[in-house]
Amino acid sequence: MEVIVECRNLKKRYFQGSVPVDALRGVDLQVEKGDFVSLSGPSGSGKSTLLNVLGGLDNPSEGSVKIAGQDLSQLSKGDLADLRLQRIGFVFQAYNLIPVLSAEENVEFILQLQGVGAAERRQRARMLLAQVGLTGMESRRPAQLSGGQQQRVAVARALAAKPSVVLADEPTANLDSATAESLLSLMAELNQESGITFIVATHDPRVIAHTRRRIVLTDGQIDQDVRVSEDEMAPAV
Repeated sequence: MEVIVECRNLKKRYFQGSVPVDALRGVDLQVEKGDFVSLSGPSGSGKSTLLNVLGGLDNPSEGSVKIAGQDLSQLSKGDLADLRLQRIGFVFQAYNLIPVLSAEENVEFILQLQGVGAAERRQRARMLLAQVGLTGMESRRPAQLSGGQQQRVAVARALAAKPSVVLADEPTANLDSATAESLLSLMAELNQESGITFIVATHDPRVIAHTRRRIVLTDGQIDQDVRVSEDEMAPAV
């Protein structure tokens, strides 16, 4: 199988004032194309830090990260931005939607940067918004949406460009049970049918139940790495 994400001896040190904090302590990880991976563990275990470093949003203190065979440390800022645009979808816990754009325009924005034509952008955005349960809300701006609705827009935006890998930080944190299950089933369907790789940082057992590979982080290190059979995964409905 093709390895889509790889990191070696990944370390990340922050400073709180003059006090060093080792958020990642030598993480080695390979994720194959088409996998569905959860990163779980207690708060402060390094889940979000690992996602940010894998996505090129933060630089490691030591070690290397490769996405689709490209070493992020060897890329210029422009090439790194292009790699994120073409290959990586992000779902942030804080949504990161553009407040002056409608839900539909937020989803279209990445496609516009990719040079996709207006008609195709609109069609793809509306289809994804319908899939995440937002039909009829296409023209609403983020301030007119609930937190859960904004998260669904963020997920639709991440999926719109058909990325190789989606990095998601607590994607169900603001969703009720029914919406969360619908979203997880959509992600599982896209994973199975389109081969999109998902790496999801989460505390939510519902998310973990949908993933094929379950990694637990403790104190910035991989504590457990378990792969389950299809029969052990929650079914897509």
